[in-house]
Amino acid sequence: MLRGLAFAAVVALASAATCQSPQHSATTFSTTDSFFHFQTSFIAEFSLQCANKVKDAPYYAVVNGEKTYQVAYSDDTNKYQVSFALDHDKASAQTFNIDVYDEDTFATYSNAQHNGQDTSSAKPLFTIPLYHPGLNKKYPISCETFAVLAALGGIYYAFYLKSEATA
Repeated sequence: MLRGLAFAAVVALASAATCQSPQHSATTFSTTDSFFHFQTSFIAEFSLQCANKVKDAPYYAVVNGEKTYQVAYSDDTNKYQVSFALDHDKASAQTFNIDVYDEDTFATYSNAQHNGQDTSSAKPLFTIPLYHPGLNKKYPISCETFAVLAALGGIYYAFYLKSEATA
């Protein structure tokens, strides 16, 4: 009887960490300016509601099936966040698929990946598509602006020389 009760308690605790019927809303951002930044930064911020009202459960994100990140939670905004950075040469225009896992499904995913097995058996809670339009490699000052500034400098210098010659 005591063993049965202990087993039921363990099962209840284990299922409490699993988000059931997740509802999410996501917003994504990425840097597109390559002039002022050394790397391209990507951020996915999402709110999550579970049918079983899970609180303080750890979540993990897998980006394009390659890199794994732990999801951060902000008490200020009540939102979760995944952020990562890539070198500019790897940050071409593309859509990054961010698969979000709870602790149980991530353990299944991690074990399958470690053993060289197919990871599709571990279904993510949801996937966030992060569209990155690519990098803007333009300089912060356009050619036209530089030409106008050079012309104004030339005009100033001409007036300066004229005033020196007449003085």
